[in-house]
Amino acid sequence: MDYVKTAIPRQERLFYGADYNPDQWQACPDVLERDIELMKEAGVTSASVGIFSWTSLEPEEGIYEFAWLDRVMDRFAEAGMFVFLATPSGSKPMWLSEKYPEVRRVDKAGKREPSGWRHNHCLSSPVYREKARAINTRLAQRYQKHPALALWHVSNEYSGECHCQSCRAAFQAWLKARYGTLDALNEAWWSAFWNHTFTDWSQIQTNDLSMDGLQLDWLRFVNDQHVSFMREEMVPLRELTPDIPCTTNFMGTHEGTNYWQWAEHVDQIANDLYPLPDDRANTWQHAIRADFIHSLMRGMSGGKPWMLLECSPSSVNWGGINKLKRPGAHRQEVLQAVANGASTVHYFQWRKGRGGFEKYHGAVVDHDGSNRTRVFQDCAAIGAELASLRSLVQGDCPVAEVAMIYDWESRWALNTSCGPKELAGTGPFPSDLYTETCFDHYEALTRCGIAVDLLSTRSDFSGYKVLVLPALYLLSEELGERIRAFVQSGGQVVATCLTAYVESSNKCYLGGFPGASLRAVFGIWNEELDNLPADTRVEVRGAVEGSAKDVVERIHLDGAVSLAQAGSEFYAGEALITENDYGNGVASYLAARFEMPALLAFYRRLLEKASLCRSIDLDLPEGVVFRCRDSSEGRVGFLFNYSNQSREVEFGKLAMAAYLDPQTTYSGTIELAPYESRILRV
Repeated sequence: MDYVKTAIPRQERLFYGADYNPDQWQACPDVLERDIELMKEAGVTSASVGIFSWTSLEPEEGIYEFAWLDRVMDRFAEAGMFVFLATPSGSKPMWLSEKYPEVRRVDKAGKREPSGWRHNHCLSSPVYREKARAINTRLAQRYQKHPALALWHVSNEYSGECHCQSCRAAFQAWLKARYGTLDALNEAWWSAFWNHTFTDWSQIQTNDLSMDGLQLDWLRFVNDQHVSFMREEMVPLRELTPDIPCTTNFMGTHEGTNYWQWAEHVDQIANDLYPLPDDRANTWQHAIRADFIHSLMRGMSGGKPWMLLECSPSSVNWGGINKLKRPGAHRQEVLQAVANGASTVHYFQWRKGRGGFEKYHGAVVDHDGSNRTRVFQDCAAIGAELASLRSLVQGDCPVAEVAMIYDWESRWALNTSCGPKELAGTGPFPSDLYTETCFDHYEALTRCGIAVDLLSTRSDFSGYKVLVLPALYLLSEELGERIRAFVQSGGQVVATCLTAYVESSNKCYLGGFPGASLRAVFGIWNEELDNLPADTRVEVRGAVEGSAKDVVERIHLDGAVSLAQAGSEFYAGEALITENDYGNGVASYLAARFEMPALLAFYRRLLEKASLCRSIDLDLPEGVVFRCRDSSEGRVGFLFNYSNQSREVEFGKLAMAAYLDPQTTYSGTIELAPYESRILRV
């Protein structure tokens, strides 16, 4: 079909829609028409189409059928809506999987997986790369001029690893390119330990838990393989549709993917996030963790708008206990993303399927197919509200005064080391001791009203007042020099336990921790680390009081002054929080994983000492958070009650107008219902 290309208009409002699977309903042509009607009623602007549609597009090798997709694309264009057209590599056709078994992954035990499931193709397979490129080329050729095409949704939630011989050979070649010689590799991996010295590249396995250097490089290699596969998928898309942006959906703090590297190769940052409904007393803490992930996406986009490509308007079906979202929680999750810079909100999924693994997963349209459900009515109301927020679509998020580094390589290096302490995260967010420490400090800063930008180790942090380094375990000499220069020129750095233990190959620094030439900056010497049972606490006394858990370092002052000391254990009286003047700046060190009261006390002290500005000059109650974002009409504020309890906010003499109703002004004492969100003019 020959289409006359029309320019995709500049995004004039927030994109709003869902993953849509019309290929599953080809036997019911009336469903497409009904869906178009319901989408218009709900304020939908766009849909991701074709994510798991490979067999519907190519039922036999080299035989293509596009009629069903033509109808979908045409109807969306006629309705004035857009399509985020997916490349279908996220799940393999059965004919491909059975005819070419080498595209199926091999597990760590050497067993090849059967056909089925999803996200499980071998990243090194030439066959799979060739077949994916072929179908992508066909899609780009056919729809390159179609007016509904607004975005390429490249594959879906890339993840996992393969240990086949092809991947092993590719890993060995990757190592040879990285190290050059076996002598250099053996030195980097400290392979003489347990007599693991390699004398030939072919001896190197893909999995050996006794070699932390190998494990770290394997994670890097798998990440690079994903990026390579993604970039190869985009080649025909960018050649044939250079004006159509490409993205893929990230998964927040997913353990096996270094999204800072991925972000360099996509045109739009996009993420999937499913904060599971939680009606416990600490539900607001989970909401702040969702903010952390949104801030991570905002950091990857350089403060520019990003896309929430998957969330659920209701419950999921894979969470063990799949609670419904309480009234207000769904709207709040959407506005959270918008407040943190999202320009797109898409759900998984638009319409519930009749069968399969996700037939009970939340959707805008339930099995009854009507517009009368609570969820549909919620979604329609949100669609109307997002349409009224069109002034936000080109607005960036204000740059914060405080930056925090989140580093997958530090996470990997700590997790692949045998010790210091394993700690599994809790709740819906993939986590570990490294990420839990980052969450802790982000929550404390948020509760103090301090906005935070999340950065990578390669980001420019020179313009910030404060740089926070939670458990930055792997720290290069080059980054150490940048941190030293930051402090010397007047910045304040906050580092925690487990900072600068190892260099890039996971070898420990010599000369005492922190390494990377940072001992003089912090004015301390970290002698040893105490790993505590889960129910053990260490008292903290001094200018900051509270308790510490999980890990506590024994540090010695070497120029720094002690702000707080241990009040229990054999190291009672020894420094736990220090401060060191260095050049024109200050370096603080927190030698434990502190519980929240101590962290709040520390950051409230920092707020005053560093003359930081709060997001809003109010003392907000527990569970209430304020965010702001720029728009074409000025700054917009979002006041959230993340708690499942009512909260009172004392505005005092401050007064703010409702964004959508300027005649309504909030001042004095206002009450926020559970999960209530208000949008304000700042």
